[in-house]
Amino acid sequence: MYFLLLFILLLVPTWYLFGQKKPKGYKSIAKTTVSRTSHINRDGYSKRKIPDDIDVIIIGSGIGGLTCGGLLSRIGKKVLVLEQHYIAGGCTHSFEDHGYEFDTGVHYVGNITKRKRVLDLISTGTVEWDKMGREDGKFVYDEIKIGDKSYNFRAGEKNFINDLVDVFPDEKENIIKYIELVKEVSKKDYFFLLKIAKPSWLANLLNPFMSKQFFEMTQKTALEVIEGITQNKDLIAVLTGQFGDSGPPPSEGSFFMHASIVNHYLEGGWYPRGGTSELANKIIPTIESAGGRVLVRKAVKQVLIENNKAIGVEMANGDKIYADKIISDAGINNTFKNLIPENKVPKRMLKLIDNIGVSCSLMYLFVGMKGSPSELKLRSSNIWSWPERDYDEMLRKFYENPKEAPIPLFIGFPCAKDSTWEKRFPGKSNSVIMTMAKYEWFEKWKSSRFNRRGDNYEDFKKIFEKRILEEGLYKYYPQTKGKVEFTEVGSPLTFNHYLGSVKGEVYGANATPNRFQPNDLLRPKTSIENFYLTGQDVTTLGFTGAMMAGILTASEIQGYGTIKDMIMGRNIITDLENLTD
Repeated sequence: MYFLLLFILLLVPTWYLFGQKKPKGYKSIAKTTVSRTSHINRDGYSKRKIPDDIDVIIIGSGIGGLTCGGLLSRIGKKVLVLEQHYIAGGCTHSFEDHGYEFDTGVHYVGNITKRKRVLDLISTGTVEWDKMGREDGKFVYDEIKIGDKSYNFRAGEKNFINDLVDVFPDEKENIIKYIELVKEVSKKDYFFLLKIAKPSWLANLLNPFMSKQFFEMTQKTALEVIEGITQNKDLIAVLTGQFGDSGPPPSEGSFFMHASIVNHYLEGGWYPRGGTSELANKIIPTIESAGGRVLVRKAVKQVLIENNKAIGVEMANGDKIYADKIISDAGINNTFKNLIPENKVPKRMLKLIDNIGVSCSLMYLFVGMKGSPSELKLRSSNIWSWPERDYDEMLRKFYENPKEAPIPLFIGFPCAKDSTWEKRFPGKSNSVIMTMAKYEWFEKWKSSRFNRRGDNYEDFKKIFEKRILEEGLYKYYPQTKGKVEFTEVGSPLTFNHYLGSVKGEVYGANATPNRFQPNDLLRPKTSIENFYLTGQDVTTLGFTGAMMAGILTASEIQGYGTIKDMIMGRNIITDLENLTD
């Protein structure tokens, strides 16, 4: 087995000896010039807008769906993306309220060189990025506050190590050992590439061998692995201080997810110049130029299946739309429990979904302030504010008594991250602040109508608003007191309404060891013919995981992942980069 792997790896460069080839299934089509640039992400659904002869329907417009749609459009497919929200982009979208703009899910992105490589292929125009921490030249992206202590994460591996060694001089060897392990584990991506390997029996055969260390690290928690490196409780708390980026506390979350996040931001954090909606605004024209469309404000009711073959979708209003391929970017819970008839879903898939469970939920506070970021001296770095170093105990106390127990917080200022903000919104600033939440706190209001949930619901949200302002924003930025002009609280029910979550989850499937198994069912290709999955549940959570899933799903549909492809190092991204016409 190892000789086979070595053979494949040694022959990867030979692909380039055979010259450049067009993408598989590539079809040259006449490009349509897209003149609409304003509100292109708010194109309301109507049946008359549906293009003729659709090749692919994608349910959901998150970055996974848009990436997949963008790649397939570049190959010549006519793609229809259907979104139930009033704006496309999923968690990458931003919205305006009372003259302020707020992001919703993309608060920073790391390893931007790899992200740009894909975005440049699927964007009409270029998405530009601003590096966080540039205001003082230190490029701090995350500030970890634990009790009354503060630690900064600066861009650059050496900075990360040296800054920690300055605080923990006796832990130098352990800190270096930790970073080396983080980098090593983060590169174990054979598991994801094998999701599209063909034939499938080969993938199942290779997985235990090629992904051996991957599974060792996915089945251990972050706390378990780090405690094997150091016993310093303060250092452990600092190293796991970004756990909110994946959801579960370090005692529950997979070490692989922890390592992926740390490695992802090791060289710094970036933010889309012009705001997070720039992502959808640049990708949608690529889909439309190939004859496709991205339509919002109408939900898909179900996937139409005949003889175990997906043939189209039925909309909430009864419209039926047909296409050769159907892709769900709606998450595994929505997909297999709402969009697909129960008798068409394998029992082992339902069992897996229940075993994994859903991720954590959050409370959002959107804050609009009078005064520019420069005037208010707002930093572009995020703050992770943890009341104590024992995160399990911290969460236990807060979940039991959210009205009075010390409150955990994430504080970010999109206005300071985006270099165009002060030109676009002169004299204004914004903040997006989050705390952990339990869906059960709000479950009694789940059947009530949005924006009409009653005074008790609004009063409960006000408790969080007051605490977040007093114990978060005003604590770390006292100069903002008296400057707040607008606030809005988003609860787990808000995520259900706008993003189609089932229990207010923000990261889809939970990032615990149960999510990563050798007998992998979370692949782009499903047991239903012509029906595929994409989005973060297929790979890993967040912007990067969802984008990776979009690539894998487009690759699967176009037939990539054969033994010949592995030998030649051929993939959809390289083929599109080599495209000359």
